[in-house]
Amino acid sequence: MTKEYTIWIDIEDIFRYFENNTRPSGIQRLVFEILSVIRQQAAAKPDIGRIVLTRRNTGAIPETGPLLSPVSFDALNTLFSTHTDEATPTHTEGRSATHAPSHSLMRRVRHFIIRRIESLPPELARLLLNLAVNQLRALQLLRRYARTKFQRATPSRPTAQPPLPPTTSSATSTDVPKPGDIFLILGAAWSEPDFGERLARMRRTYGIQPVLLLYDLIPAVRPEWCAISLIRDFRHWLDTTLPQCGRLLAISHATAETVEDYARKQRLKLLAPVQTIPIGSGFGPPRRIENERPKGLPAKDSYVLFVSTLEARKNHLLAFRIWRRLVADLPTEQVPTLVFAGRVGWLVSDLMQQLENTQWLRGKIRFLRDPSDIELAHLYDGCLFTLFPSLFEGWGLPVTESLMNGKPCVASNATSIPEAGGPLTRYFDPENMDDAYRVVRETIEDRDGLKKWQDEVRTQFRPTPWKDTADAILDACHAAHTEGKTS
Repeated sequence: MTKEYTIWIDIEDIFRYFENNTRPSGIQRLVFEILSVIRQQAAAKPDIGRIVLTRRNTGAIPETGPLLSPVSFDALNTLFSTHTDEATPTHTEGRSATHAPSHSLMRRVRHFIIRRIESLPPELARLLLNLAVNQLRALQLLRRYARTKFQRATPSRPTAQPPLPPTTSSATSTDVPKPGDIFLILGAAWSEPDFGERLARMRRTYGIQPVLLLYDLIPAVRPEWCAISLIRDFRHWLDTTLPQCGRLLAISHATAETVEDYARKQRLKLLAPVQTIPIGSGFGPPRRIENERPKGLPAKDSYVLFVSTLEARKNHLLAFRIWRRLVADLPTEQVPTLVFAGRVGWLVSDLMQQLENTQWLRGKIRFLRDPSDIELAHLYDGCLFTLFPSLFEGWGLPVTESLMNGKPCVASNATSIPEAGGPLTRYFDPENMDDAYRVVRETIEDRDGLKKWQDEVRTQFRPTPWKDTADAILDACHAAHTEGKTS
């Protein structure tokens, strides 16, 4: 009889993310969907004994104390519930945000300051945001350095730490991994600068087999779109983490090819080929569309929707140039409004200045900041189609989200996006203005064809269940466990 093994799932990055953000991004939502079904799927796998969520044990004494602290699934659910519509309503421009009661005063002050900075002129906002980010990073590094020095100076007295969420019923704070167990990394582990070193230490201490899910390698292979600090930390994370993983998983074939190409060029020895897994469609249960649209949203059938953080890689500048040309070539009443739905990110100060200088193309472009899930559902319901001209993606969640909501998508043909959109999406070259303009204009002018296309999306799109994602991950964990026993 095969001995059961435990899968320990690292969720440290999720807790770290919500220290500085009020709403989850695509990665946090994706991980949460997987975790919501993985226990049920694991129950059908006879060799898997337990699924345990874990955080880094910051109070552990080096080389002696437990390196992981179990966290309950209920604690994770509570964390997400405080950052969703019920606890943290977001807003479109012109309405203030309400924050969750569980947020600390300092966190609320930090978000208040960031939002005020974003409302300043772009060239001033960029400088102030860079200053704030650098100060926060310096404080985090100083705190980490002080904690490490204190631990080494007083080995008999572990540093105090905040109370952890309740542990799972199947694991306690004194429970530790055993040889052959799996350490599953699903999230944004690169946010932890010394993650690779911690992983190496856990392998030496416990004899675990790491399994890593990869999203993209953008900071390493296309650094022009990223902050300098992220480029440095991400490359260090890659170089110290990839060679230690018994299984490497990727969310797309494009990402898998990028990882293997990077490893080859950097002469990193991978323990196994990169495996592509299916990615589930949509987040959470389907939203019911109420009769009354939230205030501040554009009228139904009057706009094209572009859902994404505003950053250089997402190519909002191309969308602006397309709409500027549409306004020049067509009667005003024939040009739908272009709605940007998201938040302001990196390297878009020039774009924001151009939008301001043109008065947002005299109202033909609108920006809805941080729409809530309910608002987003209404935005999808009322749009003519969606636009996604991104230059580089690991997958393309806004494309599948559009199809999930029954809306056609006009998208870039770059990297993994055609994998996300499949045959029901229309594509253009994001580096070719004329090609992009042609596809968008033809879609706008052919309303009968657009209606037919939408009917095809609603009847032919087949979403991928998240249980398929969880099954693929669990199978990879079992393969790593089996190979770990024989190596």
